[in-house]
Amino acid sequence: MCFILHSLLAVLSGLLLSTIFPCANMSLIAFIAMVPLLLAIRGQSIPKVFVLGLITGIVFFGILLFWIAGIRLYQVDQWLLVIGWMVATIACALFIGVFAMGVCIWKTRASLFAPAIIWTALEFIRSHFPLGGFPWGILGYSQYQNLVLIQIAEWTGVFGVSFLLMLINTMIAGIISRTSGSWSGTGITVTLIIICLVWGNIKLGENLASGKPLKVAVIQTNIGIDQSWEWETSRERILLMLNRLTVKAAKADPSLIIWTETAILSSPATSPWIKKKLLSITTQLNSYLLVGAPHMIEGNYYNSAFLISNNGQIINRYDKIHLVPFGEMIPGEELFPLLRKTFPQAGIYSHGKEYTVFNEPGRFCTLICYEGIFGDLTRRFVKKGAEFIVNISNDAWTRTKASYYQHVSMDVFRAVENRRYFIRAGNTGISAIINPNGKIEHLVDVGREGIIISHIFLNKHLTFYSQRGDMFAYLCLVITIMGGKWGRGKWEIGRCPHFPPFSRYFI
Repeated sequence: MCFILHSLLAVLSGLLLSTIFPCANMSLIAFIAMVPLLLAIRGQSIPKVFVLGLITGIVFFGILLFWIAGIRLYQVDQWLLVIGWMVATIACALFIGVFAMGVCIWKTRASLFAPAIIWTALEFIRSHFPLGGFPWGILGYSQYQNLVLIQIAEWTGVFGVSFLLMLINTMIAGIISRTSGSWSGTGITVTLIIICLVWGNIKLGENLASGKPLKVAVIQTNIGIDQSWEWETSRERILLMLNRLTVKAAKADPSLIIWTETAILSSPATSPWIKKKLLSITTQLNSYLLVGAPHMIEGNYYNSAFLISNNGQIINRYDKIHLVPFGEMIPGEELFPLLRKTFPQAGIYSHGKEYTVFNEPGRFCTLICYEGIFGDLTRRFVKKGAEFIVNISNDAWTRTKASYYQHVSMDVFRAVENRRYFIRAGNTGISAIINPNGKIEHLVDVGREGIIISHIFLNKHLTFYSQRGDMFAYLCLVITIMGGKWGRGKWEIGRCPHFPPFSRYFI
C-alpha cells in the first residue's frame, strides 16, 4: 500500500514536470515539481527507488515528447514513429531513475546539494550521449521567459539554472518533512537565489546597443512539408513566393536577408537552374542573402547554408556538423547495414567538419535546425569570432505547436550564454529575433507567412561560457562520480538505508 502511495507521488512529479514547458508554460511549477518524488524515495530499497524515478520519467517524457509520434515524414510508417516516441521516452526516463538511485546512495554532510549536483550531471550526460545527445526537457529550459533568473547562463550555461531549480525543490522537500535541525541549508539556498536575482537585474539593466548596428531581414514562407517534397511541381511557385517576400523586405534596405533551412532543394553551387533564379533575385537587392540548401561534393551529401552576394556569387558555405540521428543519417550504418533497411527514409547526409564563420556583412555563424539546441556547439562558433548567431530551421515535419516553442525555448539560452543576438528563420515558424538578454523582440508565429526586419547589434566580447563552455556541468559530473565512489560500501547490498529526516539535508 505504501509503495502505491509513493508511486502516485512519482506520477505527480511527472505530471508537474510536463506542465512547465511550452505550450503549458506553467514555469513556476518547476520550483516544486520534483518535491513529490524527493519525498517518495525516502526509506525505499534501491530497486524501488529506481522504479519510482522511472515512473516520474515515463510520465514526464511521455507527455513532453508525444510530438514524436505525430511527426509527418515522407513515406514513413506511423507505427515506426510511435516506437520512436516510446524508445525516446524510456531512454530519457532512465536518467531520472538513475537520479533517484544516486540521491539514495550518495550521502554527505553537504547532501542539501546532492540532488542538484546529481541531476545536473545526468542532464549533462543526456545532452551529449548517446547518439550525440538529446537535451530536450532540460529543467533549466522551462525558465526561458524568466529573464531575471536565466542571466546566470553566461557563466553556467542552462545547467546552472537546472541546478538552482533542483536546489529549491530539495529545500522545499526538506521544509515539508523536517522534524528537527538547523535552518542553515535554507539560508544557503535563499542566499544563492538572491545573488542570482541581483545579478539578473544588473544584466537586464545594461545597454545592449553598444556594438555596431546591423539591419537584418528574416523571410518565413510557411511552406508545408508536403509541398517541399513535391519539388518538381512546386519549385517554381516556391521561388516566386521567396522572390516576392524578399523584394518586399529589400525595400527596408537590410544588410542581410535570411531564408530558411532547405528553402531551395537544389544546390546553388551545382544547379544551373537555381543559379539563374538566384541571380535574378539577388540583382534586385543591395544586401547579402543567406540560403539553406542541400549540397553534394566529392560524393558526400551535406545540409548546407550558402552566403550569396548581390551579384549571385557564393561567398562561403557552411555544412551542418551535428546531424539528426535517424533523420539525416543512421548512426553505425557502416557497421550494421541492416539499419538502412529498417530506416530506409533516413537521410544520407555527411557531417560537416568546419566551424564556419561568415565575414560579411558582419561576422556571424549559421546553425542549421537541430544544432541550435546544443550550447557547446554554438559557443565554439562564437569563440571563433561570430558576433551574432543565425539559426535556419524547418520544423514543418511536426504537427504540434508545443514542439515549435520547445525548440525556440532552447535558442533563448544560446543568446544569453554568449551575449549575442540570435536570429531564427523557420520555414513554417517560429521565426524570431532574440536579444543578448534572452528577450524575444520579434516573432512570426507557427503557420504564418511573414517578414521580420530589425536592427541588431554586434558583440565581440566573449563570456565565460563562450570561452570555457560547460565547466559548471563538468564540475557537477566530477563531484557526482567522486560522491558515488565514496558512497559505495556504506550501505547493505541491494538496500538503501532508511533516509534520514530531510532536516539532515541541511549542513
